Amino acid sequence: MTKGLAQNGLTLLVDGKNAFPEILRCIENARKSITINMFIWRDDKIGNHMAQAVLDAAERGVEVFISADRYGVILEKSEESKKSFFHKKQSFSERLKIKALTTFYPMKGAPKRAKDERSKLYEKILSHPKITLETDVFKADHSKYYLIDGEVLFVGGINIEDKENGCDMQGREYQDYMVKLLGKTYVAAFLAKMERGEDVARSEGYFFGVNVKRGKMRRFEMERLYLTMIDRAREELHITMAYFSPLKRFVRAIVQAQKRGVNVVITIPQTANYQSDTNLKTVRKLMKATGDSITLYLSPKMVHTKLLINDEWLSIGSTNITKKAFRQLSELNLFVKNDEGEFCRSVMESVEEHRALCRKISTYKEIKYNKVKAFFEGLLV
Repeated sequence: MTKGLAQNGLTLLVDGKNAFPEILRCIENARKSITINMFIWRDDKIGNHMAQAVLDAAERGVEVFISADRYGVILEKSEESKKSFFHKKQSFSERLKIKALTTFYPMKGAPKRAKDERSKLYEKILSHPKITLETDVFKADHSKYYLIDGEVLFVGGINIEDKENGCDMQGREYQDYMVKLLGKTYVAAFLAKMERGEDVARSEGYFFGVNVKRGKMRRFEMERLYLTMIDRAREELHITMAYFSPLKRFVRAIVQAQKRGVNVVITIPQTANYQSDTNLKTVRKLMKATGDSITLYLSPKMVHTKLLINDEWLSIGSTNITKKAFRQLSELNLFVKNDEGEFCRSVMESVEEHRALCRKISTYKEIKYNKVKAFFEGLLV
């Protein structure tokens, strides 16, 4: 399959191996401004590569703004290299949460602890007059996007970390997406949505869905948008999801979709890095409730994707189907009219290519999970 097919300024970038080179290329060509909003930014190979590219841009006179949410430090320090690029020190409560996660989700191949020091590269970024950092604010912002020169926008689910650029320390490949949107029209629509809550592009065949918290303002719409996609599905409903909780409204909506004749196809990771038992509990419940009529795939990859497709629209972004995603976290998804164009075809080709690697489940009885872990996960997600 050809990666990164483009149409009307939209390009699908499959996995970090395709996304990072294109993002870095655009940063290296930036002339005026770069904004990066990121949930996880690790102090690892790709994290340092991205940081160096940003520093080089600032040295050329480019104005850079980086927001790396303080909330992300809990996950940065609890798995993989356990090194955060920006969050070098943790509070007592953060250390307790990190300890709890590492105990509940031990990671094979990851170091038990890591000395996380401020590097020379970090110090240069911290002190550069052209770089503005927002790294100590706890915003609970799970969205990921890059905005370059007011003309190039990247949105999706890929964090800045080595595991998104291939595989994690357990040798498990990651599966994820970013979308490149090229053109001032896309950027204007994005800013209108983020800053004023305006949908100015739906008639053009795309729009942005967001959960936004800014000061006293709260605009949470992703739960409604996802449910609307499920409710309006008439023939097809495809869900590929990293973290999938058994929320009653979603279970009911998906079961009803299947009962009215919709072909429901769900893909989740066979073993997720977090809340794996909750994921399995959810799909088991759905399979049982529909008499095993839902088509279910378990992926050998760590599916970090958040993708919904129905007859009318497809959605790619950062939003999982969890209470936390819908009620606490800022999120960002791109919605694109599901037509016969190259972009939509490239998404379906990627989905089908991925499914060929997965294990198809025939009956809910095949699905086993730890009920105790699922119970405790349910309290958190």
